[in-house]
Amino acid sequence: MALVAKHIMIKDIICISEDSSTYEAIEILVSSEANCIHVLNSEGLLVGIVTETDLVYVDKKLNASVHYAYTELDVQIDTRALNTDLDRFKSIKIKDVMTTKLVTVKEDTPLEKIIDIIINKGIKTIPVVRDSKVIGMISRKNILKYYLR
Repeated sequence: MALVAKHIMIKDIICISEDSSTYEAIEILVSSEANCIHVLNSEGLLVGIVTETDLVYVDKKLNASVHYAYTELDVQIDTRALNTDLDRFKSIKIKDVMTTKLVTVKEDTPLEKIIDIIINKGIKTIPVVRDSKVIGMISRKNILKYYLR
């Protein structure tokens, strides 16, 4: 029997609405071991993925105005500028920063093809879909864990 996506995928995945804020996504990622969140539209269909990289890049998009004054003993932060940046950060929606050019696989996709995708596309995580609905995901770590069985 050939090894396929459904044999190694994680079924307990994290999803978020495309209208959620980036701040909410960061809270989810920080409190979990996940490195990405699957983004769903109002019909529950997969429309994107938001990764740690996408969220780190948000700071660059904001052109953050936080100013630091360094001394030998402490760091002083301009709290007004920081609060302004945090407010702007909370207003940015997931749909504005998510990755939309997704590479997905079906549950019957052979492991060899999944590995080829990971290597050739430089992808860390691949959503597994059925009828445009995400039913699982496969990461590089999932494959490595499978090898240890």
